[in-house]
Amino acid sequence: MELKKTEKQAVLAAIRRNGGNLTFDGLEQTTGLGFAELSTVIGLLAKENRILMRVNHSADKTFPYKSNGDALYARFKDLLFKHRGKERSVAFYASALCISPKYLTAVVKEISGKTTTEWINEEAIAEIETMLCHTRSSIKEIAIELGFSNLSVFGKYFKAHKGISPKFYRETYIKSQL
Repeated sequence: MELKKTEKQAVLAAIRRNGGNLTFDGLEQTTGLGFAELSTVIGLLAKENRILMRVNHSADKTFPYKSNGDALYARFKDLLFKHRGKERSVAFYASALCISPKYLTAVVKEISGKTTTEWINEEAIAEIETMLCHTRSSIKEIAIELGFSNLSVFGKYFKAHKGISPKFYRETYIKSQL
């Protein structure tokens, strides 16, 4: 067991000396450990969360991970789902992702073809429709739950996107179910 400890220290020292960026071959040469020994030590250090390894996908031109933009877009969509219409500002989502609203909008537009605001409004309207059609909550309760400042703002927001009032939308849905 003592041998593993000194081997771990040798690997960690080699990594530190090289600024934290060293290939497997470089570690073999620097530490003098064989393939099997070095593999074991690296595995133990990774398991202990003492080193972080990076896969070099550019070596064989395969990139299984999402690009930064794709990953950012996926995180935006996750946040959008999580907040389900309760947050309707681009600034909120940009802040949650630690980026500027302008950058978020540019990335979302490039990847999806829709603006961030379009996605936010679609999600909010879908949540409102669900609540109007599948809950017994009053329209005022729905407006409050979704964070609208008052019933008038809620009604105007819904009408601007659907062309009818929330009350009429609910009545129409109920009649269609009879």
